[in-house]
Amino acid sequence: MVETPWPDRAPPPSSGGPGASVEERFSFSKFAAHPFFKEVNAWLVARAGIRPGADVVDLGCGPGAVTELILQNMGRPPLGRVFAVDPSGSALVQAAQRLQSAVVRFIQGTAERINSLVPPVDTVVFANAIHLVQDKALVIASISSILRPGGILAFNTTFFEGAYASDTHRFYKIWVLRAMRWLQERGHSVARGVRATARQWLSPDDYRHLLQTTGFGETEMEFQEKQLSVAAWEDISEFSMFIEGALPGVPLEVGAEALKVGVRQAFQELRLEAVPRIWLQAIARRT
Repeated sequence: MVETPWPDRAPPPSSGGPGASVEERFSFSKFAAHPFFKEVNAWLVARAGIRPGADVVDLGCGPGAVTELILQNMGRPPLGRVFAVDPSGSALVQAAQRLQSAVVRFIQGTAERINSLVPPVDTVVFANAIHLVQDKALVIASISSILRPGGILAFNTTFFEGAYASDTHRFYKIWVLRAMRWLQERGHSVARGVRATARQWLSPDDYRHLLQTTGFGETEMEFQEKQLSVAAWEDISEFSMFIEGALPGVPLEVGAEALKVGVRQAFQELRLEAVPRIWLQAIARRT
């Protein structure tokens, strides 16, 4: 996908109905609408050192929920510049429609190319997407190169080694088994030996090491546990990257339905009201 600036104004986003594109149909938007998701991102943005007049990158901005939080920290009216970057054209359409702010520039591009897309900045916020990056060392080094001395990289993820809260492994096992059974009953199979991008998880220590070797000093990390309802798990089951990670090789529509059936059955069998999930929150300052 070619990296190009996105217009400050865009047409209304699709409703996600029958006429929606595959990208829109299987986007992250439904999961991102849950209150716990705003809570973890609000915590991150509040500690990212954003002030009125700052230059900030919202990397992997998606439909603009985190960009909106960033703007709230830049004064009223907001002062400074926000570069909202995402590889998804449809997500940028939604973000532009949602925000319509004169200080935000929407840029279509990837994390790997960030140092060619934006000027030097004070802060980079990379919320809920770093786990999707294949070459994390390259991306973190590129982020370091655009940060001014003392600049901050703030990122979070719930796809890391340690994301499973204690005593939840049985839930995940039953979920996958029930989804696989549903697929097999309908003649579908899951590719073996495939490791999707969304499954490439690092430990907190791995992230510390990458940051230390790419120009960052001591990193503040915090773990936050949130309770996710069955509705939240069903919504993440409709996200393309999650489907591809959990059920490699399965068509998205089929995979989404299998995961939703599986998670409902797991909740019923274990008599659950919610399942806890842990987020890793990280604040790193460039030396």
